[in-house]
Amino acid sequence: MTDRKKALTDLLEKVEAGGDVYGFGGLGTPLLRGYAESACNGSLDSAKALHEAVLPGWILTYLGQYPYDWKAAVFKEPYGPRKEHTCAGNPARAWLIAILKALIAKEDA
Repeated sequence: MTDRKKALTDLLEKVEAGGDVYGFGGLGTPLLRGYAESACNGSLDSAKALHEAVLPGWILTYLGQYPYDWKAAVFKEPYGPRKEHTCAGNPARAWLIAILKALIAKEDA
C-alpha cells in the first residue's frame, strides 16, 4: 500500500467514524485539507470545491437522504457504472466519503 493510499484510507476511516479530521494528511495541500475539514463539518461548498480539485471530470450524480442517512455517488462518466456510494450523517460528509473512496480506488488503478 502506498503512503498516499494509507493516508487516504486513514482519513476515510476517521470521516466515516464521525471524528474531527483537522490536520489529517492524504490530500496534499493545506487548501485541500481545509476543504475536507469544512466538508466534514457540513459545508457543501467545500465538498464541491474539493470534488472539483481532486476529481476533475467526475460528476456528483446523486446526493439525497434515504431514508435517514445521506447518500452520495460520484461517477467518472454520466450514466456509467457507479464508482462510489456511501451514507453519512450529513450531505457534505457523505459527499466527502464518496470523494475519498474514489481517490482510494484511483490509487489501486
